[in-house]
Amino acid sequence: MKKFNLKKALGTLSAAGLLVAAACTQTSCIGELWSEQHPGTYYVNSGETIASFLEEGEYKDSFTDFVYILKRANIWGELRTYGEHTCFAPDNAAFDEYLANRKAGAPDSIKHYFESLETLPDYICDSIAKTHLCNATFFCTDMSGDGAFPFPNLLDRYLTYYSFPDTVYYQDDNGVDTFNIHLVYKINQVSQILEADDTVQNGVVHIVDKVLAPSNKFIPGLLKTNNDMADNAHKATIFYDAIMATRLSDRLEEYVDINYPTVSYDSTLACFTSTGKTALKKFTSYEEDWGVVPEKRLFKFTVFVVTDSVLEEKYGITDLDGLRDKAKEVYGADGDTEDESSSSNSLNRLIAYHILPSYLTYDQFNTSQKEITDKRKYWDELDVEDFYETVMPHGLMRISTPADKKDIYINRKGTEKLGNLIPGIRIWRSSEYGNLDATALNGGYHFVDGLLLYDKTTREDNLNCRIRIMANSMSPDFINSNARGRLQVGSKRYVTGFLKGFCTNFEALNDLTEYWVRYRDQNFGTYYGDEMTIRGIYDIAIKLPPVPTDGTYEVRIWNNSMAGTSVGGRGVAQFYFREGKNGEWKPCGIPVDLRLAGDDPRVGFIKDSDITKNIQDEKEQQRAIDMHDKAMRNHGYMKAPDSYGDLRNDGNCGRKILCNEFFRADGDYYIRLRQVLEDPNAVCPFNFVEIVPKNIYAGEIVTEDRH
Repeated sequence: MKKFNLKKALGTLSAAGLLVAAACTQTSCIGELWSEQHPGTYYVNSGETIASFLEEGEYKDSFTDFVYILKRANIWGELRTYGEHTCFAPDNAAFDEYLANRKAGAPDSIKHYFESLETLPDYICDSIAKTHLCNATFFCTDMSGDGAFPFPNLLDRYLTYYSFPDTVYYQDDNGVDTFNIHLVYKINQVSQILEADDTVQNGVVHIVDKVLAPSNKFIPGLLKTNNDMADNAHKATIFYDAIMATRLSDRLEEYVDINYPTVSYDSTLACFTSTGKTALKKFTSYEEDWGVVPEKRLFKFTVFVVTDSVLEEKYGITDLDGLRDKAKEVYGADGDTEDESSSSNSLNRLIAYHILPSYLTYDQFNTSQKEITDKRKYWDELDVEDFYETVMPHGLMRISTPADKKDIYINRKGTEKLGNLIPGIRIWRSSEYGNLDATALNGGYHFVDGLLLYDKTTREDNLNCRIRIMANSMSPDFINSNARGRLQVGSKRYVTGFLKGFCTNFEALNDLTEYWVRYRDQNFGTYYGDEMTIRGIYDIAIKLPPVPTDGTYEVRIWNNSMAGTSVGGRGVAQFYFREGKNGEWKPCGIPVDLRLAGDDPRVGFIKDSDITKNIQDEKEQQRAIDMHDKAMRNHGYMKAPDSYGDLRNDGNCGRKILCNEFFRADGDYYIRLRQVLEDPNAVCPFNFVEIVPKNIYAGEIVTEDRH
């Protein structure tokens, strides 16, 4: 088993009398004793286990409290046997401090819990024990700079660390003044390692000076820390209490997928950026791109937080019970349960609707790059917008940037110009946060100026619209891996691929399927420049976003034939539709030849200017265009939207209508794309999906615009 070797890790510093020591800064009697007895060495006892180290070892009298906790939690036996564990062991002084601090901060009703270790409830003992143990071995040499351990503790939460150098002055055996430089390690920001890397038979022990508390590098801890220092305008204590009460805090401390396999270096972005190439060369369009895959699969989150002052001013809510009452008002009639950790509980649903399973900075909610937005048309009639699925099951969120670009809104609908505006909830700008940093290791939070309610009004009014969701927003993995939204920079082009089984909402149904998220192309014929490419003899299932209300919806997919080019290998795809995870795939008509040019009679595309060139009257021109659009729909196609560039007049770009189906708001629905040709070089460009309610695509009162 490897040992901590700080000297090897940092190198010997070249100055008189300067030695890089092999232990952390010593701040207790344990550290001082160790430093005196073993200068520049490590404690290694291959004959001991973690249990015997704590109960029978050199410092046994310092760990009686921790041993008591481990035995109360029924974990002791595991620490006496073989295996690999990392144990962060607080000494007795740490438990004295823990009890005193908890008692001082506890309400009168539970102060008695913290009178002594013996009065702690079993669940607290269990939580303390599992917080300090991981089923993997981590040494200080595994910690570089700051970050999180790659495996969670026994509560499935990640511990964070950071390190910094410190200098300790002392006299050597000859009475000569000298000094050592030590690295100080902090776990979860506050607990310092007093002695590192005590290697035993079944793992390693790190002695720490404080009982570990949740890290403030993750969103819940960050919010609590910010609440403690914030002024009244920025405090969100009620919202934080709701996150904790619903146990959504557990979800918000997820960070790394421990099941994600190790990938070869030559397929990573790090290799591409350092060498200019990787082992995976892909022709995804005209251009030659380099394919990379994420080195890790990260879980990140965006939380929309409502401050205490907003809750009081807008809703008269002054405590958690008031927020519970509001949640019951909105969701309580729909199978509410008293268990607040359940997704069926009204408070849980209210808070979960404020959380996205991906991290989006303010400028990433919608397309904001000037190279892209300069091509935007009819912005005063349709916001730049995208749709996201929330952590609340079957919750859909619409995020919009109006034409004035001053603010971004959630569940806004319409525009001032058209006179049909539903304002929605505003997201605060970064300049409104004062000195608060709202960025965590696994995401961050944004303040909003009201509660986000997935109520009847929101679902039937605000979200009664054409749902056009960009392909690169359909999986949180596309966002969390930083694959989405990249502009092409110079000649360095890379595309991001995803391993089978490790991409939410996308499932490769055979081993020949490849799917890649491309950079945001400023010239290519795709809406907002976003594009995925699905390649090879592919067979892939894609989970659709939820719909807000029950009803009949039309499903469409982007179509880009690129006919007549050197990359005409679009192939022929059979599309399918399925309800439920285990439902039966229903073919959407016959296979679709993706190579067809727009002017092929089976598609029927004609430019608007060609339709109207011999018609003088404007009303007649519009009627002729409408008739042509209807004829294309009869063939199962639609022209591209006219709100970006000149796509509507590009015969190679358009939309393929897949099906019209009845959707339930609480249902799960999928589409499937299967290449029917034996062409390993076939490419299916994927830009967006549209899910449109019948009252919009075939409405008599409100009809669908061309934007």
